[in-house]
Amino acid sequence: MTDNPIHIMMVAGEHSGDILGAGLIRCLKERYPNAKFSGIGGQRMIAEGFESSCPMSKLSVFGLFEVLKHLPELLGIRKQLRQSILNVKPDVFIGIDAPDFNLKLERDIHQFGIKTVHYVSPTVWAWRPKRIKKLIGSLNALLCIFPFEEKYFENTPVPAYFIGHPLADKYSGEADILAARKNLGIDVDAPVLTIMPGSRIGELNRHSLLFIQAAKIFANKIPGLQVLLPMPDEKTATLFNEIYANSAIKLDIKVAVMASSLMISASDSVLVASGTATLEVMLFKKPMVVAYKLSALTAWVFKTFDLLKAPFVSMPNLIAGKQVVREFIQDDAKAELLAAELINIYRDPKITSDMVNQFSDMKINLTRDADNRAADIVSRVINGEI
Repeated sequence: MTDNPIHIMMVAGEHSGDILGAGLIRCLKERYPNAKFSGIGGQRMIAEGFESSCPMSKLSVFGLFEVLKHLPELLGIRKQLRQSILNVKPDVFIGIDAPDFNLKLERDIHQFGIKTVHYVSPTVWAWRPKRIKKLIGSLNALLCIFPFEEKYFENTPVPAYFIGHPLADKYSGEADILAARKNLGIDVDAPVLTIMPGSRIGELNRHSLLFIQAAKIFANKIPGLQVLLPMPDEKTATLFNEIYANSAIKLDIKVAVMASSLMISASDSVLVASGTATLEVMLFKKPMVVAYKLSALTAWVFKTFDLLKAPFVSMPNLIAGKQVVREFIQDDAKAELLAAELINIYRDPKITSDMVNQFSDMKINLTRDADNRAADIVSRVINGEI
């Protein structure tokens, strides 16, 4: 690969995008040792030498009306970044997920001759399918992390490439439950439930008490239950601890930052909010129950205008194209229903074995050395090959 210095600009909007961005930067640095990386990213990207012009948390907003509250600030950030990109003229711009922020930006700068790559397909197959128009003529490459996405775009002008999922590569081995429990100081025979109510502030506000209540019902039925809660950072851990303290519910619970892999490994089952975390749990081959609640206004808009087109919301079910895990969404997300399903899983080994066997097949299909495959395609874009 060439040693000529190049400039790669990137935007990641949240925790999962920061992970993808950091892995991609590592592989691109092998190809371009003198490259400069700048834009907006999180701590993992910054640790790889990335220069972030503003905190990534400014972009971590989810939900139609939640976005509206922050819209002036988001538009201001995008306008400033757009001008910076046009001034710098990087060798390539890579938008990592965050479609509401990145797709418009990519379309604008592509018209001025900037090469663009979007990493993680927008969920046009699930809702707002008209967004595909924003992809046509705006990108040199779309990096897809699920196989069904590349198939979705194969009869369209969108240049889509399935690269596999970096998490599948990261978790290529088997979870060592005994080592994880020893690390956490948990008895090897204790029943263990990990709860993952989300990484965004809004998700924590909507899910934390619900998950605590479900865990309490579960604990009342299963003596000695140990509850684990991994949080992405101190801010979210503090918020959860406040909600837990105010609930007046008592659990045998451990809360830790940046410990999701360890805690999932140590668990018998997981109660998880729909999102990237469901994929992480699937890759560790742990039985799960999925729940999600949108804000009341966002839920009303989705229902009124029939925006949701996919039959499922969790990653395992979307990948399989069928129900592998139970989903409890919006009004169905009740503590007693979640606890009942967790108890079913705990008491019926066949439910666990069926789920885990299907997780194993999906894991194999996603394990493709994604970081390197993504870097290869970005290099081809830089070199004008695609």
